[in-house]
Amino acid sequence: MARYRPSAMRQQKAQTAPQEPNLVPIMNLFLTIIPFMLMFVVISQVALVALNFSQGEGGGGSSGGGGGGKDIEKVEIIILDDAYAKKNQFLGFEIREPGMDTKMLPSNKENYDFVALDELVKEIRARKADLIDITVTVYPNVLYGDLIKTIDLCKSNGFTQVHYNRPMASYY
Repeated sequence: MARYRPSAMRQQKAQTAPQEPNLVPIMNLFLTIIPFMLMFVVISQVALVALNFSQGEGGGGSSGGGGGGKDIEKVEIIILDDAYAKKNQFLGFEIREPGMDTKMLPSNKENYDFVALDELVKEIRARKADLIDITVTVYPNVLYGDLIKTIDLCKSNGFTQVHYNRPMASYY
């Protein structure tokens, strides 16, 4: 008969209880990194949009007469929302230009007509080649993507200073 030696399992010593991992350093790391990451996300969103929140007037100089300069023409694109459309039966863009009639660019039920807006901005650019400022006024329920498309469209047509504005609130 063949003799077998005893199995290796019998030779092993009693195992120690498993140790729990120390999670305190990892938790401290996450508690410091996550707020900084959230802060950087907000900063980068604001930096990517690069909106100029000035109103186009003022600008820190002397107020009142004595400037001797001519008045700056203010071209304004107003993006109308659903709430305005319910009251006035119009949804789309309203373009106000000094010395010209107000132009209305209607949209279909869901999308704004950016092609017609592009043509109109090109016409304004052709008439006023030295103008670099344009104001985009946005009603509250306009989607963020539509605002960014309008700003990009203005910048691609040579208006380097795109000012963001919101309509005046009126309470009845």
